[in-house]
Amino acid sequence: MYVSYDFYKQTFGDTIPEADFSKVEAKAEAVIGYLTYINGDIFAKEDNRVKLAVCAAAEVVHYHNNQASANGNQAAGVKSETNDGYSVTYITEGQDGQTAEELLRKKILEAVRVYLLPTGWLSRSLKGGCRHVCADCDNSL
Repeated sequence: MYVSYDFYKQTFGDTIPEADFSKVEAKAEAVIGYLTYINGDIFAKEDNRVKLAVCAAAEVVHYHNNQASANGNQAAGVKSETNDGYSVTYITEGQDGQTAEELLRKKILEAVRVYLLPTGWLSRSLKGGCRHVCADCDNSL
């Protein structure tokens, strides 16, 4: 575990109960690792910005889990309902064809962006610039 419950409670918030924290923190770490893998191991050394990003992602996971269980494992609320023919329309947060896992990753990215964008961890380019060797390239442009 990269972030302790004490750090979360003292520095970030108290939305997540201690009993649930390790499970949502592990999922948050996994998604952050997925989003930043191209730049190395984000958890290799201790960094408060990374810890805050994990806390933000853990709260997103916790909220997502609560919404899914409250809505019968659907991450959507009721948009409209009729009584006669029993028709229910659900509000969907994702786009058509988007899985719940993809939606969760998108929400986590939105939550951690404020902490990780200034650090360069979310950069999709390889560190050090151009990695290919090109004899005919004019790099002075």
